[in-house]
Amino acid sequence: MKNWLRHAVLAAAAFIVLLANLPAADAASTPATKLIVEGKTITERLPVITDRGRTLVPLRIISEALDAQVQWDTKTSTVTVQKWGERLSLKPGTKKATLRGTKSGDLALELDAPAKLKHGAVYVPMRLIAHSFGYQVEWTQGVIKIYSPLSEETKNILYRGSLEEARPKITRLIQSAHYMNPPLETKIVDENYDRTFIFPEGEALGYYYIYGDTISWVELQDNFLVCTWQANFEYASIGHTETLMGTSITNSTGKAPEINKNMLFYSHGIFGDSSHTEYGIIDTNYQYTTLAYERIVGDRVTDSEGVMAFTLPGEVRTDYR
Repeated sequence: MKNWLRHAVLAAAAFIVLLANLPAADAASTPATKLIVEGKTITERLPVITDRGRTLVPLRIISEALDAQVQWDTKTSTVTVQKWGERLSLKPGTKKATLRGTKSGDLALELDAPAKLKHGAVYVPMRLIAHSFGYQVEWTQGVIKIYSPLSEETKNILYRGSLEEARPKITRLIQSAHYMNPPLETKIVDENYDRTFIFPEGEALGYYYIYGDTISWVELQDNFLVCTWQANFEYASIGHTETLMGTSITNSTGKAPEINKNMLFYSHGIFGDSSHTEYGIIDTNYQYTTLAYERIVGDRVTDSEGVMAFTLPGEVRTDYR
């Protein structure tokens, strides 16, 4: 009996020595992965798994790092991630997902590897969550970086630039806006494709946007342009003043902003080979005055008055960040 015990102890000791002398690369075959979101370290040890050469990351950790909510439906075995009013749904074991609540309607997405359920957690391809909600992703040397699509230069202009710099810059983000509520359908009447931007005095980070028969309030939230309120209106009676007073609004979603100050409006439209641009002020009584306009046919200015600008005379920015 003593000999048996002695042999067992020696064998165990030999096994421990063998483990200690294994190459370091074998012991670290799954290196720790750091997750950084918008410059902030979320975790130094993000658990990842590999499936057929594809890296999968835990859906909940990534989603919550992006301030998104996660829900699991036990009846359908479906997980849903929601940010703003947009919802990404998928089932473990499949390569399909659906993104709802976007301006483009419901989108069917094809994953490059099936989502997996492991140890009670859902794992998905690394870029799925971030890209679905408009983020950029970098993965180098065990570090995953997720950040908004805005460059540092653009953020500098938007948050700290002059009104003349920041306002035209933020209007260009309108096509990539996200929505807090299901986007309303926009109808174009009489081939009028004018786009009008209306900024509260002193502000550059939020504005009204009028296109077709729809008016929206959009604002910059955590480096993304987000629509928080929308309304349709009777196009036949539309004017800048009637729309803002709500007298011609037929339906709306979200909470309308409360603004009691002068506003700048800037409108631009194209019809065939001609274009027109107009800029002016809307006062607190919703009376508007044109300060400048320009009409162009072909490449020739046919009519103009005043100087076009994205600021009101003497206006000073008040929403620096």
